[in-house]
Amino acid sequence: MNDSYTKSTITSVTNFLHCGDQYLFLHRDATLAINPSQLNGVGGKLEPGEDYIGCAIRETAEETGYIISEKDIRFSGLIKFESKERENWVTCFFKIEVPSLEIPLGNSIPEGELLWLRKDDVLSSQYHLVDDINYIWHDIISGEKTFFINAQTEGDEYRIDSLVTHYLS
Repeated sequence: MNDSYTKSTITSVTNFLHCGDQYLFLHRDATLAINPSQLNGVGGKLEPGEDYIGCAIRETAEETGYIISEKDIRFSGLIKFESKERENWVTCFFKIEVPSLEIPLGNSIPEGELLWLRKDDVLSSQYHLVDDINYIWHDIISGEKTFFINAQTEGDEYRIDSLVTHYLS
């Protein structure tokens, strides 16, 4: 039996909140176990019995204070991260429109600092991005295609070593 199917799988969401051409990112605290000191969208793990949309709504409220509904959410894609060393992850990615650049909970949260970046500056910013952003960013902002990626990761970081991408238009 393939070991990747006998390991536990963690389900999660990553939300890219935007207001116009500004996107909200979490600069993760250096003390965090996963992706320390890296830039990512906001999100987290699904709770027992929770679906992906419910998790996206809950995580957005918990981490930013924005109250959103299903009508604000656009599904961007899904990545299955398979690791030889760690548990596997299945992450749904969402693009979520928010009404203003004023973050209801402020810029500082326990997981790190929230900051706005202009969409065209994300890939060239001075921040260390979570690896998957390099592969999906243009698909997130354009919204033209839905991506489905199977990514192989190695080591302690979830750095993508190889991937297979499929799109639905």
